[in-house]
This record gives sequence, C-alpha cells and structure tokens, in this order.
Amino acid sequence: MRKLLLVSLAAFCIPMLVFAGPKSDKKTTKKKKGKTEAVTPPADPKKTEYDKLIEGMKRQEGMLCAYTKEGKLLLELGSEAFKHDYLLATRLAETSNTGVGVAGQMQCEPLCFYFSTDSINVYIHQRQLVFAVPEGDPVLPSFHKNFTNPVVAAFKVKSKYQGNLTIDVTDFFTTDQRIISPIHDGIRKSYSFAPDASIIKGVKLFPSNMEVRTQMNLRNNQNGQCITLMLNRSILQLPDTLMEQRFQDNRVGYFHSFRNLFDTQEDKVTTYNFIHRWRLEPKDREAYFRGELVEPIKPIVFYVDTAFPQKWRETIIQGILDWNTAFEAAGFKNAVQAKMYPNDPNFDPDDMRYSCVKYATYAIPNAMGPSYVDPRSGEILTADVIWYHNVIQLVHNWRFVQTGAVDKRVRANVFPDDVMCESLRYVISHEIGHTLGLLHNMGASHSYPVEKLRDPAFTQKYGTTPSIMDYARNNYVAQPGDFEKGVRLTPPILGVYDIYAINWGYRLIPGNKTPKEQSKVLAKWIEEKAGDPMYQFGLQQMGIIEDPTAQTEDLGNDPIKAGDYGISNLKIVYKNLEDWMGVKGDTYQDLKDYFASIVGQYSNYLGHTLGYVGGVVYTYNRVGEKDGVRVFVPKSQQSASMKWVVSQLREANNWLIIPEKIIRFGFDLNGADGLIQGGAATLYDARRLQRIYEGGVVDAKNNYTLTSYLDDVYRTIFQSTIAGQALNYTEMKMQAAAIEALATNAGFIQPPMGGLRIGLADSFYSEKWRCCCSAASEEQSATMRMPVIPPLNQKLLQSSSFGQLQKILQLYKANSSVGNQESRDFYRFQIQYIERLMKK
Repeated sequence: MRKLLLVSLAAFCIPMLVFAGPKSDKKTTKKKKGKTEAVTPPADPKKTEYDKLIEGMKRQEGMLCAYTKEGKLLLELGSEAFKHDYLLATRLAETSNTGVGVAGQMQCEPLCFYFSTDSINVYIHQRQLVFAVPEGDPVLPSFHKNFTNPVVAAFKVKSKYQGNLTIDVTDFFTTDQRIISPIHDGIRKSYSFAPDASIIKGVKLFPSNMEVRTQMNLRNNQNGQCITLMLNRSILQLPDTLMEQRFQDNRVGYFHSFRNLFDTQEDKVTTYNFIHRWRLEPKDREAYFRGELVEPIKPIVFYVDTAFPQKWRETIIQGILDWNTAFEAAGFKNAVQAKMYPNDPNFDPDDMRYSCVKYATYAIPNAMGPSYVDPRSGEILTADVIWYHNVIQLVHNWRFVQTGAVDKRVRANVFPDDVMCESLRYVISHEIGHTLGLLHNMGASHSYPVEKLRDPAFTQKYGTTPSIMDYARNNYVAQPGDFEKGVRLTPPILGVYDIYAINWGYRLIPGNKTPKEQSKVLAKWIEEKAGDPMYQFGLQQMGIIEDPTAQTEDLGNDPIKAGDYGISNLKIVYKNLEDWMGVKGDTYQDLKDYFASIVGQYSNYLGHTLGYVGGVVYTYNRVGEKDGVRVFVPKSQQSASMKWVVSQLREANNWLIIPEKIIRFGFDLNGADGLIQGGAATLYDARRLQRIYEGGVVDAKNNYTLTSYLDDVYRTIFQSTIAGQALNYTEMKMQAAAIEALATNAGFIQPPMGGLRIGLADSFYSEKWRCCCSAASEEQSATMRMPVIPPLNQKLLQSSSFGQLQKILQLYKANSSVGNQESRDFYRFQIQYIERLMKK
C-alpha cells in the first residue's frame, strides 16, 4: 500500500526564517528539575518592546517558552514550535459540582492542532484527519484546496524578538472557547460563563508537554448559584515519527479511528479503520522475532492514587499487572507496570506524562477508562482510569444478589476484605483493558454452555466468561452446593479472548510489511480461531437489543435455562433477605436497596430472553463464508422465549411483587405495574416487529411471519380470556398494556414521551455500571455501533395493529359476561375504550 499523506498546510505557513532562541544573559535564573524559571529584573531605560512586554513576568522553558504574571500567560514561539503537531486535552482537576464531571475526567474530545504564522498573527489550525490522499496521487492539489485545516484561534503577535514571536494566550484559556469547553449542553442550558472569576492559576513546562491550570466559573441564569471548575489544559507535543497503523477488523474489538481515502487507483472513495494501541517496541528486535520474551523500550506505567484505602491497594496494582500475561503472549515481558503515587512534590497526576488510576469520591457507581490517542496514527499516548467511590456498593450488591444463595460469605453488609478484593480486581482489570484499546466484548459469555457454569473444572479454568471486557459479573447459574464442590463464582483473571486480542493488536509482524499486507496475516490469526466461540467478538449494543448473543449482564448460551437457575437463586435470596441483611433498629433503606437490586437482576433475566424475540445475530462473516452478515433467530426459539417471558410476568406476583413486602420496604405498587406492563408492551415494539417482518419475508417456514407472531402473542397474553377464565390483576395489567401498545402502533394515541417503552421497567432499580471508556469523536463513534434496524413501515404497522385490536375487541365482547365481577368490569371498560379509539 502506498504511503498516505495526511494534508498539512503548516509547511506553507511557517516563516522562512532561521530563529535563534531568546537570550537570557540579562536574567537571573533558577533551575528546577525538568524546567528553568527566571524572573526578569527591571529593564534599563533603553528597554525594547520585548523587554516591556515581559517586564516582571516569570519565565519558564520546556516544550515552549512561557511568561506568567497575575493570571496572564504569554507564549514565546521559536522556529521549532511551528514544526510539530500538538494535542490539547481538557480535564477536570477540581469541581464544586459533580454534575459537570469528576476530578480527572476528560471533558471534551482532545484537539489536534499546529501553529502557523504570517508574522502578523499566530494561528492555531485544527488538523483535518478524516480525509486523506495517498502520497503522489494526482488529485493531491485539488485535495489541498478542498480540505484545508481550519483556523480555530488567532493571536496578534505582540513582539518579534531575535526571530521569536510572542503572543498573549490568556483569553484562549480563560474564556469559554467552545472547541475546548468543559461545559456540556445539559449544564449550558442553565448556566452561563462568568468571566469575573475565571483566571489562569498556574503553568508548568516540561520537555514534551505544557500544563495550564485554569479556574472557570459558571453562574446559574435563574438563581445566581455558581459552579467553580479547576481545569487542567494539557498541550502535548505529538511524535514526529508516526507509529505504524494497524488496520481494524470488526471480528476483534478495538477502539479505532477511520479515514476516507481519495485514491485514483480505486473506483470509489475508500474507507479504512485503524486501531488504538500503545507503541510497544522491543529493546532487542532480533531476540523478539526469534520468539523470546523481550522488554519494551517504553513500558506502559500506571500510577495508583494514594486515596485508595490500604486494604485495596495491592488488589488494584495486581489487577493492572494481570495484563502482563496477555502481553507475554504478544512477545513482551514486563510491558505493564504499576506504582503508587510517589511521595514527590514534583509529581502531578494531572501532568499529561503520567497514566493514572484516580479515585473520585462520587455517589454514582461507575468507573471509566479513557485514553488519549494520537489521532494521526492511533497511538495511545497516555490514559487514566477514573474510579468512582460508589462502585463499591454496586459490586457488593451484585455479588450478594447473584451468589448469595450459594456463598455464605457474601451474606453481609460489609464483605470480608478477600471477597471484596476478588470483585475489585475484575473492575480494575476491565478498565485497564479499555486503556489498552479494547472495546467491550458483550458476546463473550454467550460462548459457554449453561451447564458448564456448574462444572468445577471448567469454571476454575475459564470463570464466567472468556473475556473480562464483557459484562459477565458473577456466576448466578451456580446452585446451592456448587460452591462447596469447587465451582468458581467470579470472572477469570484474564479470559482467553483477552489474551488473544492483545496478541492480535500488539504482536509485531516481521518482514517490513505495509499495514495492508499485515492485515492478511492478522486475518489468518482470526481464521485460525473461527471454529471456537470463545474467540468471537460481540459489539456492545446501545439501548435497543437486536443481537441476543451480545447482551450485557448475561451468562451462557441459553437464556431460559440460565434465567431459571438465576430466578431459583433469587427466590432464596429474597426469602431470606431480612434475616441475612436486616439489622435490628436500622431503617429499611438498606433492605430497600437490596430489594431494588433483586428486581433489577430479575429484569435482566427477562431482558436476556426477550432479546431473542425478533432477534438478529450479527456474524461478521466475509463473502464466501456460511450465512450472511445478519441471521434471524428461528421461530421456535423466538416463540419459546416470548412464552417464557410472559409466564414469568404472570408468576412475578406470586414470589417477587408481593404487595405487603413492597409497602413494608417503602415502595408503592406503581413500580410493580411498570415491570409487568413494560414487559408486555415491549413485545409490540415497532423495531422488534420490523425484524420479525424481515425474517418472515426471508424464510416464512423457519422464521416468524408478522401475522403468525402477532397471533402467537395474542394467544399467549390473552390465554385466560380465550379459555373463559377469570382474570387476576396481573392478567389485567398485561392485557391493558398490550392494548395500549397496539393503539399506539395503530396511530390512535400518541406514544409516551421518548417513544414506546422497549425495555423492562426500572422503577425499583436504576444504578448500573455502564463504564464510559473512551472519548471519541462523532465520526469515530459511528464506526463502533451496530446498525440499528428502523421501525416497521408505518402503514403496515398501523394495519396489523388495527387487525389485532379488532380481534381483541371481538374476544372481549364474547366474554363480557364471563368470569368474576372484576373481569367483567375490565372487559366492558376495554370494549368502550377500543371502540372510542376506533371512532376518532
């Protein structure tokens, strides 16, 4: 493949001058580690314009030269400054309102830029990287004219001294510049930038980066309340020699960037993706290619916040170092290192040179692993893990609810340290995986047969999933007595997929092959594992579940069997909840939280099975392989899944949604109604119906047709009425929800805010670990999403729903005098309701 040229106009803008560095022989200097500081003495009467400009200011030298005084920041740029690309990242260092973000969090997509000048102004150009042209292609002149790098900021040259240009960048860092603004749209609706309290608080210069600490104030437009943010703006000089790109393959999950390529050797604009990874290079290349383990020239080093309690520190460090097993498979020894924050006043976790695991005292249970990437090559330059304090409660409740029936150790409001550390090790390893470039692999756990999760030998070797990048938390399939037999209840230290994925992304390929040539080798590595489901990748789905084999929080390849095991355990936990977890004299708040977690877990089980109704499996197959890209779940599996979900909704009132217990805990019954009604309504979701319709068109024999599906749902939800039996309140809730959903689809009533409910109710349970793992541009994010199937064609949706409503209306009329009084009243009301809708 020909070498690509990413357009750069810097060459046309750099002044054709040989700049000398600024003289400092008239200044009193102080040297500190990594930088030089100086304070200019009062200038003589013959002082120059430059002398006047910097009078009384503190000078620092490093990547650039900076002058500071009383919140003012000047930059002095020599010729070298115009020869490089830079990355500007905005992170929170401190905040008075965690609604904006938490300390250490990346606030916006980093800006890739370079400087240019016309000697009147200095300009910051955002580098355009989405489009490219191969070097030497005849369309290159046209490309330069149509894809220039836009100017995002301009600064008047204040001084030209000995060939160096001095500019004032104070306003750029102290005003609300949208391109580097930390304020998201939700905050911006209520708060405005308050310039009176926004100021530069400090500047640090290092050989390859510059750190600017800025205070920003926001004021509420209505009540005058303020938010104060301490921001750390990092400017990092990007490598002059780009790391070699490695092309992405959607059969292995890596964060990636993409390019649109104008290449006259092709009959179209081509697109390719390249993965994000660290630049690991062996100290001894010959030994590396002989198959020996070799240390990298520059290892990946993480510094761990000393805010972590002493009892967890060893676990956090171990969870980081666990990844060395994977890098050894890729030929690297001691590739990952972990250290506590050093007791050194010069160490700053906001310094862009350091990758850190930062502790955030924040009530939301979460963790995230963002990385900072050279967008020109995909090289990960540095990374952070943000550890939210209340992730502790989340992993505690998961472990109790999912394994409390089989493991006596977790029947406690405070776990023993060794039990908690088992769970925390998984959390930190998962987030470190993201900082290494790995996406979530939500399809991993589907590779295990459910019964294997009760096998001591299997689970000790493989845990709950072949990838810790999955959301497969604890072994809820294991039954009482299994733990004593040796069944493992937690994920593996690293899964076999994780080791395989690191080898795929990081192992160097000999022979000086181009990225395109290397892709052929990488494809062979994938093909070698094609027959083993443990090595398959399942992309995370956002919101709407289309592929049931790539879901969150699930275990095994049979959701009904796994759900039956899980619900059996939930019944034990719920029955014993007050005895195990209640503390005499305490409020009911803790028990209320545990009950909410039980309901949430139950909802997960229903959702896992519900995903197979209208499910489509994405195979990532290539041309010539068996099946296509999309394969429909067969009718038999969809039917069994739909009927199991409805049967569970009927059963919920018999063991879970017990009114006297719900009221006792302090809930009302609306949440119970939402669980049952939401479960019934989602069976009529328009997107689900579109997938079912498509499956019937493709293969009416083995797949549901739209009509056969709707009739099957009708017979299942309305079976008591069809049989002439009296309805209980659960039956009434489900039937009413079905009518409401059909009336919405038919266009008789407006859908609820946000559209028809497509998931199970979360009235009791809302907090989940949904780690935010990388800041990515809109263009990058688009390449990481599974295609979303649109809703069913409106006319077809309306007509089919209208037909179902008519069928229900006739059924109710035929049974209006059947059953108990409550049933008869329900039928008569629904008859009037449906007829009134149809007359509109």
